Amino acid sequence: MKYVSIAVGGMLGAVLRFWVGIALYQPHAPFPFPTLVINLIGSFILGWFVVQGSQLIRNRTLVLGVQTGFLGSFTTFSAFSIELILLMDQGLYAIAIQYFLISTIMGIGAVLLGMKCGSVLLGKEGAEQ
Repeated sequence: MKYVSIAVGGMLGAVLRFWVGIALYQPHAPFPFPTLVINLIGSFILGWFVVQGSQLIRNRTLVLGVQTGFLGSFTTFSAFSIELILLMDQGLYAIAIQYFLISTIMGIGAVLLGMKCGSVLLGKEGAEQ
């Protein structure tokens, strides 16, 4: 059953990633903004979910479906990697370095922020009970 949960989550994450990518697509922009935004959103949600999701969802199969399936297919390291290489191939080294640094630093920051938000919400819920 865990494989079904991961597969369904993966399908939903991939479709959402496609829609968000289309919505943010800028055909002449040299900076790969859509992938950056998708990865930052996904990093934040994963950070939040690691803290909050374990409290909200007790079903480990569903947690796998969200974390591995949905968020794993919504965010993508492969798109980040190819876009970085393509920027360098085009000689856009400054943009490539910016993209790498922003994605890495802000991605880690988004995970930490998501975890902090999850912890704060968890603390508020605990205080209400």
